[in-house]
Amino acid sequence: MVSGKGAGGRGKEEQIKKFVEKSFTVVRENKEALRYVALFLAFCVTFYLVYYFLTLRGSLSLLRNLTASIMGVILSLAGLKVAVNGAALTISGFSLEIIDECTAVFSAIVYCSCVLAYPTTLKNKGIGIAFGVPSLYAINILRLFVLVLVGIHHPDMFEFVHVYLWQASFIIFVVVIFLGWLHFLSTRKC
Repeated sequence: MVSGKGAGGRGKEEQIKKFVEKSFTVVRENKEALRYVALFLAFCVTFYLVYYFLTLRGSLSLLRNLTASIMGVILSLAGLKVAVNGAALTISGFSLEIIDECTAVFSAIVYCSCVLAYPTTLKNKGIGIAFGVPSLYAINILRLFVLVLVGIHHPDMFEFVHVYLWQASFIIFVVVIFLGWLHFLSTRKC
């Protein structure tokens, strides 16, 4: 008669021990990648908390209003009759309200978190943010311009272009700008 855990119990213990050893090996081998992911998530959470604090205080209305004003100028230069009231625009009977998601703030949070988590000098990170955030904002202004044109000329397509085409594309823009910055780093002599 076998006492204690028996032969089956020892087999399970060996499997658990091997699993734990393999897990620690994976962690050791991927320490830099795991560090990057942890820092990225920490920066994202921190920036989102700051965003929500600013939202509660109403501080982001300035960015919404600025975005609407910039759009008003651009659309006027394009020959369209535009009325801007705070964060709301009316263009040829088409109305659009700029909300936080229309300011590229969330894309900037993700992009800045990617840059700040990357292991390089503060100067390089500063260059990445100084280039990337305005680039994302400029792309966002182009996005809003296209959405206005779609809203005026093809209102039936507005929801598709807004929700599916541009939101998915913006993720790609964040990745492309980040990869462009990484390429810059690889060619730069620090």
